[in-house]
Amino acid sequence: MKPDIVPNYYAYFLKVNGKNLSNSQKEHFFNCINKIYKNNYKFIYRGDKKDKIQSVYGLTEDRFEYDFRRSIFVLGAKASMFIEGVLPGANNIDIAEAGNNEFRLIFRMLHNLLQRELPFGTARIAIKSFTKTEEVLVTFFRNQGNESVFIDIINGLDSQKQIPIRDYYLALLHHISKSDYYASSFLLSTTTSFTQANKFAWSHEKKYSNNPLILFGWLPEKYEGILNAPDSRILKRKIDMEALGLPFYEKSFFPGQQEITLKGGLLPHYLLGYLHNNGEEEVFEINPALFKQMIPGTESSCRLIRVLSINEYKLHYLVDFSQSVRLMTNSGNIRSYKPLLLRSY
Repeated sequence: MKPDIVPNYYAYFLKVNGKNLSNSQKEHFFNCINKIYKNNYKFIYRGDKKDKIQSVYGLTEDRFEYDFRRSIFVLGAKASMFIEGVLPGANNIDIAEAGNNEFRLIFRMLHNLLQRELPFGTARIAIKSFTKTEEVLVTFFRNQGNESVFIDIINGLDSQKQIPIRDYYLALLHHISKSDYYASSFLLSTTTSFTQANKFAWSHEKKYSNNPLILFGWLPEKYEGILNAPDSRILKRKIDMEALGLPFYEKSFFPGQQEITLKGGLLPHYLLGYLHNNGEEEVFEINPALFKQMIPGTESSCRLIRVLSINEYKLHYLVDFSQSVRLMTNSGNIRSYKPLLLRSY
């Protein structure tokens, strides 16, 4: 495997609100970057494309640069479940629920996925490889008679265990687009690999294209398994799946993608900025919230860095422009917004 490339912030045109950084802002920005590394928080990336994002945020091509940055740093990046037209759905699972109905649906979706014979493509190869390396889990979910066994085990657990177990299995379903869950997922894919994010963003693009876009964020160690669905490493620290009699997987369908699966989406509180092209220039647009805590003349001016404070004053207006119909706050609560009258601000 080739070594992962890393972002070169010194090579980017660093901007905030579309303007070049001052010297003091540059110093503050790099202090924050260093602090994230020092505190062992994970940088996460998401490769995307402007033409795909436009409809989600209700943007037009001619005003994309201005309107996107004012939207993304308040709304964040949302999972499919929170996009208009997806809800309700037969395979929808509410982010706040983890009862019998949810786990029956999880069992049946995994049963359907692992029983299917896909005719071609990367998904076929991934599932075929997965069935060999994760034979115990595959055998369990392929047997329809195990559904009642699965539910009985889950019923014996308290909600503090049910939620992470639910998220653990949903992440597996989310990791492959051929699953019944993928289209209505409340999860959002990111990666710790800048190379992978860059690959997704630049897929089928020409050199110097302005279409690719990469979101940059971070995941505090303290919130692993809370802001994101737990992988096997995180889950084993909390729950002994083998002792419970529940099947577990060590690696998902595409382990090389180094995925971090976020719950609800990439909240603006953990969004550093985004990288995009302007002709031959690589521009990194920084979350303006990063500079609200600047203390001029102090070396350690970056006090963050667990979470950024986001001004939600414009939230109601921005929701109306976008297709997001339900939003998750930093506390994990879900709030629904009815359509508001369009207005400028």
